[in-house]
Amino acid sequence: MKKIPYLIRTFWSEDDDCYVAEVPELKGCSGLGKTPEQALTEARGSIDNWIRVAKKEKIPIPTPMGAGHSRRLNLRLPEEIVALVKRAAKERQMSLNQYVLWRLAS
Repeated sequence: MKKIPYLIRTFWSEDDDCYVAEVPELKGCSGLGKTPEQALTEARGSIDNWIRVAKKEKIPIPTPMGAGHSRRLNLRLPEEIVALVKRAAKERQMSLNQYVLWRLAS
């Protein structure tokens, strides 16, 4: 199945005692894991399942926020900031653009 760039928010849940990766655009779509990476992997599988069920049930599938025409934003940042942002994106297994969008949206 084609991968669609839905935003995935990952956070620690005290109530669930695990990491949660939620897909805000797809109601009820999320993943749980002992690590952020496990939660992300589960959420990505949940996206595929959510879309499969939505198609079967003829439920409208939201267009991902990141799927529209991109708008360019050029910033000049200190090297240290760029390095921190790149490292954080890599740790969350996200592209640099996805990570920055996620941080700006949260």
